[in-house]
Amino acid sequence: MILLPLTTISCQGIGGDVPSWQVNKKLYHQADAATTTVKVSLWDQKAWLLDEQERVILKTDVATGVPGKETPTGKYEVLEKMEQKRSNRYGKYLHAETGEVMVEKSWLHQGALPEGAVYQGTEMPYWMRLTWHGVGMHVGKFRKRVRCSFGCIRVLDEAQPLIYRKTRVGTRVTVFEESLLQKMAEKENFGWRSLWAQ
Repeated sequence: MILLPLTTISCQGIGGDVPSWQVNKKLYHQADAATTTVKVSLWDQKAWLLDEQERVILKTDVATGVPGKETPTGKYEVLEKMEQKRSNRYGKYLHAETGEVMVEKSWLHQGALPEGAVYQGTEMPYWMRLTWHGVGMHVGKFRKRVRCSFGCIRVLDEAQPLIYRKTRVGTRVTVFEESLLQKMAEKENFGWRSLWAQ
């Protein structure tokens, strides 16, 4: 069970570079994970969780893929959900006994590995797989409106668990190239009585 505060908290990132998110408490509690959908805009670097009536339950800043490893646009369904997930492609090599970092970025390493090195994938909590070639939504660090992933959709650590709990395998996720701000604004209602924002 997840508890939402009863008070309104000011958004982070207003006028700055810190990402922000908002949720309508009432709609969130009423939402059925079997009927929600998610929309993502690469232009806006934002994602929206919507209910079956296309009302915005939650909106959040996100970070998508860098040039050359862009997040693919299109219509997807959540293929897999895992609260705890580590990347099998991006991570680092640690010393098996001491835990000391031996290779910081495994994907850039060439040649033989140092003796005693073991792989540790980057954490990707609240993983929602969108493709079988490694693209998904998950918690990740980023700066507002800065694309910084290798194709995944990074979401704030406060917002992604909420999205995760209101979706399921099979939930539709649509990734758009264009801006959705105007369309989504018509579907939002973040009045102070229903708002939990940070």
